[in-house]
Formats: sequence, C-alpha cells, structure tokens
Amino acid sequence: MALKRHNELLRLTVVLLVLITIGLALWFAGVFEPDPSAQLKRGAHAFREQQYAEAKRELLPVLESPSHADDAAMLLAEIAIKEGDFQAAIQYYDRVPDNQSRDCFQARTRSGEYYLFQLKQLSLALDQFERAYQFFPDDGLILERLSFIYGLSTQTWKAVPIRIKLLQQKELNPVALYLLSMSDRSLENPQLFADYEQAAPHDPLVQLMLARLDVDEQKYAAAQQRLLKLIQTQPDLSQAQVLLGQTLLKLGSTDAFQKWQSELPEPVREHPEIWSVEGQWYQQQGDQQAAIHCFAQTLKRDATNPTACYQLGQLLKQTGDPQAAEQLLEYSRKLQTYEGLVKVVYGDKELPAAEKTVQLARELGLVWEAYGWSRAALLLDPYLSWAKQTIDELQEELKELPLVRTDPRLNPIRDLSLPESSKTTPDMAAQNSGKETAKTDSQIAFADVTTDAGIDFQYFNGHPWPETQHKMYEFTGGGVGVLDLNGDGWPDLYLTQGTRWPVDERATEFLDRIYLNQGDGTFYDVTAQTGIQENGFSQGVTIGDLNQDGFDDVYIGNIGLNRLYLNNGDGTFSEVEEARGSADDWTTSCLMADLNGDAAPEIYAVNYLSGADVFDRVCQNADGSSRSCMPLNFPAAQDQLYLNSKDGTLKNVTADSGIEVPAGKGLGIIAADFTGNGYPSLFIANDAVANFFFVNQGSEKLHFTEQALLSGLALNAQGRTEACMGIAAGDADADGLLDLFITNYYRETNTLYRQIGPDEFVDETQSANLAESSLYLLGFGTQFLDADLDGLQDLVIVNGHVEDLRQSETPWQMRPQFLKNQGQGRFEELKADELGAFFQKPRLGRGMARLDWNRDGRAEVAVSSLDQPLVLLENRTKDTGNRLVVGLTGTESNRDAIGTTVRLKAGGQSLMRQLTAGDGYQASNERLLVFGLGPDQRVSELEVSWPSGLKQRFIGIAANQELHLIEGQAEPFQIRSFE
Repeated sequence: MALKRHNELLRLTVVLLVLITIGLALWFAGVFEPDPSAQLKRGAHAFREQQYAEAKRELLPVLESPSHADDAAMLLAEIAIKEGDFQAAIQYYDRVPDNQSRDCFQARTRSGEYYLFQLKQLSLALDQFERAYQFFPDDGLILERLSFIYGLSTQTWKAVPIRIKLLQQKELNPVALYLLSMSDRSLENPQLFADYEQAAPHDPLVQLMLARLDVDEQKYAAAQQRLLKLIQTQPDLSQAQVLLGQTLLKLGSTDAFQKWQSELPEPVREHPEIWSVEGQWYQQQGDQQAAIHCFAQTLKRDATNPTACYQLGQLLKQTGDPQAAEQLLEYSRKLQTYEGLVKVVYGDKELPAAEKTVQLARELGLVWEAYGWSRAALLLDPYLSWAKQTIDELQEELKELPLVRTDPRLNPIRDLSLPESSKTTPDMAAQNSGKETAKTDSQIAFADVTTDAGIDFQYFNGHPWPETQHKMYEFTGGGVGVLDLNGDGWPDLYLTQGTRWPVDERATEFLDRIYLNQGDGTFYDVTAQTGIQENGFSQGVTIGDLNQDGFDDVYIGNIGLNRLYLNNGDGTFSEVEEARGSADDWTTSCLMADLNGDAAPEIYAVNYLSGADVFDRVCQNADGSSRSCMPLNFPAAQDQLYLNSKDGTLKNVTADSGIEVPAGKGLGIIAADFTGNGYPSLFIANDAVANFFFVNQGSEKLHFTEQALLSGLALNAQGRTEACMGIAAGDADADGLLDLFITNYYRETNTLYRQIGPDEFVDETQSANLAESSLYLLGFGTQFLDADLDGLQDLVIVNGHVEDLRQSETPWQMRPQFLKNQGQGRFEELKADELGAFFQKPRLGRGMARLDWNRDGRAEVAVSSLDQPLVLLENRTKDTGNRLVVGLTGTESNRDAIGTTVRLKAGGQSLMRQLTAGDGYQASNERLLVFGLGPDQRVSELEVSWPSGLKQRFIGIAANQELHLIEGQAEPFQIRSFE
C-alpha cells in the first residue's frame, strides 16, 4: 500500500516537473523572442563595421517582419553589392513593394542601374524604371534612364513624353532635346549593341535593336526571321510590329503582309508608324483612298512623321486637292529644314542657327522644342534676349500642352477634310508599267586605255595628295566635258583643273587641259594651241554652241569668276567676259541650253555655298579633332541664269526668271523636256536640302516655277532630304518617259525617280533594286548607258567619300559600280572582277562624262578622281546587240538640239532617248543618242520630236550605222557603218 502511494507520488512529481519545464520554456521563449528592431540595429551596425557575415545573420530573420522587412532588404542589398553579387542585391530590392516611399525609389532605380550597366539586361532594367516612373514621374534620373533605354531599343515613339518631361527639368539635358527633335533619326549608340547582345542575346529589347540594324542595313530576310520569333512572345511590343510591317513591305510578300495586318493587337494600332506602313502598302497596291486614310491616321498621332506627311501630300495632289497637297508638302519641306538646323545647333553650337531653329519650331507647332532650343541657346549665351523672350512667351502656353511633339492646334491636317475609312479592295497585282525589251547574252567589260590613249591628267584640289586641311572646297573635284574641238566628228575632252589655295591669278602651274582625239585611238594635249589658259579653281564644265556658228564653245564653273570661251572655228578660242558671276561665287555644275525656244542657248550656273568663311572654316568633333564642316553650316549660294540676247551678250535674268528660291545648295543639274512642249525644265540636285525642279513656263520671256515638292522630286519616298550629287537622265523602265537617277551620301541610298506623267515622279528606288547596292557608298558622277546594246539603259556610278573617316571604319576610297538593267525597271549590280580592272580599284571618283570616243557605236565614259589620274574607258563588251547611233542638228530649234526626243520601233520593242544638257555632276556628255537594238537588224519606224514642234518620221532604217539628222531634212545622213 505504502509502495503504491509512493509510486503515485513519484508519478505526480514527474508530471509536475514536466509541466514546470514546459511552462518555463514557454515563458523564456516569450521573454527572449528576438526583437526585429534590435536585430535591424545590430545588423546596420555590423554593416557599418563591414562585418557583412554578422550583418546578414542579424538581418535575414528581419525579412519576415512586416514592419521592418523593407529596411532589412535595403541593407542586405547593400551588402550584396559590396560583395559584388548584383543578382542577389536585385533580389533583395525586389522585396521592396512599389509605392511612393523613398525605399521604393532607391530599390527600383538601383536595380535598374545594375541591370542596365553591370548586368546589361535591357528589358529587366526597363521594367524597373517603368515601375519607378509610375510613382516618381518627374524624377530626372528615371526620365533620363527611360529616354536612354527607349532610344537604345529604337522605341522613339515611347520616348517622346519622357523627353518632353526632361525639357522641364531644372537643368536642361541637350542630348534629350536633340533626340526628341531628330525622332527616329536618332538611333543611339549602336556601338553598345554588341555588349548587350553578348550579355543577354535573347533579351527581347536586344533582339529589337538587332532587328532595327537589320532593317537599316536592308537585311530584310534576317529581320523578318528575328521579328517573327520576337512577336511570338512579345506581340504587344509595338516597335517590333512596326519593324516587321516595314520589313514585309520591303520584301513585297502580299500573303505575309496581310497576315501581319490581320493579327495586329489592337493596342499596337495606336503607334503612328503602324498606320504609315499600311498607308505605304495601300499606296503600292493603287488604293489611294485607303492610303490617304492611313497616312491621315499617322499624322493625327504624329504630325512630324515625314513619310506620311510627304506621301499624303503627293496623294492629295493626285486626287485633285492641290491646295491641301501644297500645305502638307510645304510642311514636309520645313520639317527637313528643321532637322538640318538641329544638327548644326547641336553639333556646332551656332547661335544664328539656334534662333532659326526656334523660329521654325514655332511655325511647325513644335512648341516644346522651341522652348528647349531657347534654353539650349541660353547655355551658350546667358544674355540672349530673343531666347529669354521666347521662354517668357511660351511659359503659359506650355502649361496647357499635352506631352506630344506637335501642338494639336497646329497639326497640318487639323482642318483638312479627309476620308475616315476606305472600302476599296486593293489590287494585289504587281504595279509596273515597264516593257520588256530585247536582251543579249553579252559579257559586259570595260578596259582602262588611258595610258595607251596618251592622256595624262590628275586633278589637284589645292593640296598635294593625300594631304587635307578639312576645307570645304577640297572634296568637289573636277569635271569632264566632251566637245568636238575642230569639227572632225571625233569627240575631244575638256578636263577642269584645280590649283593651289589660295588662288594666285598669275600662277600657271595647274591649268585645265584639252585633249584632241586624233581618230587613231590616241589623244593629244593641245591646251597651249587652243589659247585657253584657264588657271582658276575649276569645278564643272559645259559644252554648247552658244553663238550658233556650228562650233562648240566652253563655259567653266569656278570657285571665283567663271569663264566663257568661244570657239573661233580653227581650233582656237577667245575668252568673252560674259556670264562671269561674282568673285565670291562657287559654281559647281553648269549647262548651256536653249531654255526659251528662241534657238539661242542660255547659260545656267549652279552655285553651292556662300559665307565669309566658307573656304577657310574647319569644324571640330566633340573630342576637339578637326573635321570638314557640313553644308548645313553655311548659307546657300544663289544660282545664276544668263539669257542669250542673240547679239553677243548674255543678260543676267536671275531675279526675273523665278529661280530665286532660298536654300539651294546645288551640285548637279539636268535640263530636259519632261512634258514634250519643247521647253526644257531644270532639275537641280541639292546637298542636304530639298532638290529643285524649275518647271519651264514656256515663253520667250523665260520664266520658271519651282515645283519639286509637287512633282515628287524634292525629297525621297520617306519624305527625307538627301545629300544629292550626281544625276543621270534616261528611260530606266522602257516606258517611253524620262526618269532621273540621283547619287547620294554614305548610308543614304541612291534614288530613282520614275516619271509617271508630265512633271510627275515617284521614288522607285526600292522596287528597282537600287537601294541595297548603294547604302554603304557615297556616289558622285553617274550616267545611263546601254553597254551591251540590248535596248535597256544600264547605270555607271563612281563613288568616294568626302572625308577620310577610316578611323571610324567608314571607307574613304570606294569602288565604282555598274548596274545592269534587267528589264521591267529593275537593276542588278555586276561583279567588279567580271567588268575589268577599273571597277575593282577603289578611288575618290567625282566627275564622269559619257561618250563614244572610238566611234564604234558603243558608249563609254571618262572619269575624273581626286586621288588618281583621269581614266578613259573602252567598252569591250563581247557579243553586243545591234545598234543605231543618232546625231542631231537643229535649224529652227537650237543647233545642239537639246530637248529633242527620238523614238523608234524595232521588232517588238519601242525605245525613247532624249538629248539633254547639264548631264549631272560637273559633266557635259557627247551629243549622241545610242539605241541598242538587241537582235533586231532593222528599225521599222523612227520619230523625231524637235523643240520647235516639228515632228519627223523615218521608215525602214537599217541597224548598225550612225546617222545624222538635220531638222527639216527629208532624209538622214549616214556618217558611218558598224558592220
């Protein structure tokens, strides 16, 4: 019994001890539970003492505390940074919720910085800054980073409101202002692309960057593949959809384009470029109303879209609304002028250009940018009264403006009545009016026969090669003119020459040279015998019969006074002090042609730049190194027009003729009759500003109207100005209308303007396959010629940069090109190693004239270069087609017969050639028309339309001969046979 009681007492004691132990444990646990606040303090102290392991031990538990987790996460992130573990730092920052707290600001911005600059993860960096922007929309750092990422990833449309906000910051960001003003032309830091691609090749924004580069480099198949993969995972990435649409448009795939169009997410349609791409598509298909609607939708969203503005203007002109068309086209021109001024202000800090920029920005409704450039001007001169006044005037206005580039009240389509939709079904058939012509299986080839021909000439640009002083006059080079010096029918050469700078009027070390064709395959330098001692700084040359005596006269465009030499008829010349211009003039190209129908040729001098320092000024790069200035750094020079009074005098009629148009910086010229009315119009290729097209009003009074914008010749298809140099006039697509081919600057494609009606042209560069071959070249002289005599006019181009930029991996000397016309208005570049040694050697090509120097009925060229001697090529193409060569002499018309059009029919083909003047860049061609007939051995009909209005028809003409036609004579004269 006692034992039983003892056991029960023992059991109770054990239970009580257990309960006491549990209770004490629970009590101690409650009393000694870690205090998050204390742990945070200890962790912060350890962090300051750089005891990172101890700090982490204290801080990690605090992450579970609702009230202290953010502080712990921020400290742990700082520890991870100290340890170089950026990924861990970001993971801690991500624990901080999005709100208006300071911790949130630091977490988002620091994570964004590490993603952007250390880890190079663009998409993740953008996510961080966009999240921060929701709560801190006016913070300068966030705005700058968003501007940078949007720019780097080519999302310039999304960057617009961000960059406008940056204009409102206390300290102006000039880079953001420049990028805002240049829009999609401001692709940022392409050199960074490789770094980001290496770090995160599958990042969607990296792929977007690379796709943009593919498109810019016209690698459309690669771009399509990349973009299709990208939008599978990122269908709402609007810029990817834009690039894909542009790519499919270039590839011309109807099914792929329509599939893209039908699958576009609705939010993406708010991007203005989507509408622009669709507008271009409908325009290609001939659905004008649908195109008008799409371009209008583009401009409602972005009035500064150059393609939409320009193309809408062209469409409104074609559909019978010339007033609205003119309004939009003028807005397009001003946009291009504005961009040019922005480059000058930003790059060269020119205050006069800044004031013009602000004035033009206000005219265009770019109010935010007017405010920004006024602030930028004050950074250069804090006391500028006009800048201060502009800012004061705009302060109140800006408070009411949305964050868009153009003030909606000044949108150019605001008051236009335009179609809201189109129910038209596009015609998906290919649009091409060109005809098939005869073809040959010839192997096109040219040989350099300069040495064998006895020609030894090198242009001198003021300094020994390759020395350069980065002066503007150094890049233009010399011209080539073809004349018949002594009336023997064999084409001779006039070669312009530079001289030492500054020009010494007494010096005779460097003179223009005249080479007489001796008819036996050789030329002889007869300069001394001609009486011409042209020692100026010569540029272009033109040849014509000014006094209508039957002998070729010579007019030379110089830096300084121009020179006119009349042929005495005995192989000598006399200088006439007419049409000399001013000692300050810089004439590049020139022409001699009857422009008013009185049979007496006028003289037109294309002038380039002006300004007191135009020949002396050297600009600087950001690093202080010297570089050549841009044409935009100088005022334009006014062209000059001289009326032939037929009494031996030339009257300057520039002021009364309609050619006084501002901002012409001309380098090339063509005179041609584009309408068939007998009066040549003038196309001027301008450098970095809109081209001119002076339409002849058709009277003896001689008056022109500048209509380049309305005619489609001022800008390219994208509504952009280009740095235009050379011009070739010919029938590129064999439709019987004269087309114009223009050479342009590096990373600008050359441009083919196809004539579709009287004085109406469209840019067909892409469809003619002429874009890709010219993108990374800088073109000067160019000519149409039919090398293999198949009836299709091919293209020859000489290239070469204006400055040595090889340190930036930009080529300086460049290979010439030969582009074979494949029919239907499409061209293919032939391989240099198949054409001959001339096409294989890079050079700084400049002037080039077309001629048939050996009179075998096959066209050739003579080429002047800056760095190498003149080259005379011989056409050695084997197995050419048959040909007919036609020379012309006017009687009622001008003797040179400029503007005469000849059409012929042979077999199944119809061909057109016109005798033009000016001949492009500083050149004057031989006055012969060469018709390639392919296999056809007989011309069934030949029709001549003389400028006087006389039309003559000739029936049944044998091929393979040269004929000379005299206006009004019933029968042609045979000059030679090519059998």
